[in-house]
Amino acid sequence: MQKVVHFRILLDHDNDVFRDIEIGVDQNFQQFHDIVLEAFAFENTEMASFYVSNEDWEKGQEITLMDMGERSENGETILLMHECKVGEVIYEQDQKLVYVFDFFLMWCFFIDVIEVKTVDKNIILPRILHAFGDAPEQSSKSPELNFDIETVSLADDEEHDEFADMFKLMDSDQEYSGEEY
Repeated sequence: MQKVVHFRILLDHDNDVFRDIEIGVDQNFQQFHDIVLEAFAFENTEMASFYVSNEDWEKGQEITLMDMGERSENGETILLMHECKVGEVIYEQDQKLVYVFDFFLMWCFFIDVIEVKTVDKNIILPRILHAFGDAPEQSSKSPELNFDIETVSLADDEEHDEFADMFKLMDSDQEYSGEEY
């Protein structure tokens, strides 16, 4: 027998889309990351992090894909997916994680622990148990960029006025001297 965690992973999207996944407690978060992307048919080309969460889905301890040499906002050491085993963080039903994939497009997944149980040792893990809803295309999400655009009138531009006056003077000089520049 082997101990596994049964997760339900809900994609933050307009349509209801979720996947149920089982992974062994001795497998690492890198393997969890890989099976989540496979389950939603996303390419493994972007940065990602898991966050231990509470009932209000607030981000806690970070488990990241790559070491960026930083500390978390609360000063904790950031764990690395390939070094951290699932069972070191997840040990009981109803625990929660937030998974963020692609920090530009900000795909967010809300992860609930359905149960921690034992299964036959011959079952190959991790595995996708159930898929509900059609996952969106990875590139279908637009980044949420907000730019404050300020409209500027040429009448408000004093520098423009000075140059315009100078060119008017040059034009009037040409008319009087008859020379062309």
